Amino acid sequence: MNFAALGKTVATAALAIALGATAACAPTPASGPSGPTAGPALTLTSSATDAGKPVQGTKAKPVKTFTFPDGHISFRYQAGWTVATADCPTVPGGPAECVEATIGSKGKAVAFMVSGFYGDGASGPVDRTVFDATAVPGLAGFEGTPTFGFFKDSYGDVNDHYFMDVRRAEELVSGSTGSGSGQVTLPNGVGIFRVYIDSPGFASDAEARAWMGTAEYAQLKALLMSVSYK
Repeated sequence: MNFAALGKTVATAALAIALGATAACAPTPASGPSGPTAGPALTLTSSATDAGKPVQGTKAKPVKTFTFPDGHISFRYQAGWTVATADCPTVPGGPAECVEATIGSKGKAVAFMVSGFYGDGASGPVDRTVFDATAVPGLAGFEGTPTFGFFKDSYGDVNDHYFMDVRRAEELVSGSTGSGSGQVTLPNGVGIFRVYIDSPGFASDAEARAWMGTAEYAQLKALLMSVSYK
């Protein structure tokens, strides 16, 4: 894909997720939800010709499915992409079963998934602006109605930051709220499902909304919307 700068120039990561349904998180400020232990961020750009127009050519079927070792959580991703797994930090004295998966494309980590008992969870006050929220079909019926969200958090004097992830539906409400932890409670522990975004991601809400009309946005949303539990 060929993406140009959307107002603010941001370097392009190589993206080629061709997922079926229309599908963030990066290292966060200290007052926001804590992020993954490590990993390069995905930069957000789009073509000016794409902005605000209906997305075309994003209906190719996903070609690979990754399932975590315990057999419960799965997600779909593009052939040619990589999925690297590792043990993740856990709550001291608690269950130790936790696996994190980093999804990569051409040497760049583009997304982060977790299955198990994760030792993460800082939260603080934010002013949240929600641009998109859609319940994830494969997680229907679980506590909190796990929902895909694209949103911006404002941290007072700290720079705004844009996020794309899956979290409890009650956290995806615009206004003054707690940042939440971005963790979904599941029978095997918790799930974390995020796309990396460079900070802050966009220069304005107008740019963020325009990006929602691009193929890149649809592909990333499809990645998170493909998450399922059995």
